[in-house]
Amino acid sequence: MITLNMNHREITKKYSELLNKAEFATGRKEVVGLLKKAAKLKSQIEINY
Repeated sequence: MITLNMNHREITKKYSELLNKAEFATGRKEVVGLLKKAAKLKSQIEINY
């Protein structure tokens, strides 16, 4: 999912999309999975910038 070629803007966009999907998700597992992916992206943003 996360590639090294993604720039800051792309990572931020993907992060906000994941949070939006998690807000409207119906199942617990779906929400947890989306939030974990978002957390990985946030750490990627913090490490690189």
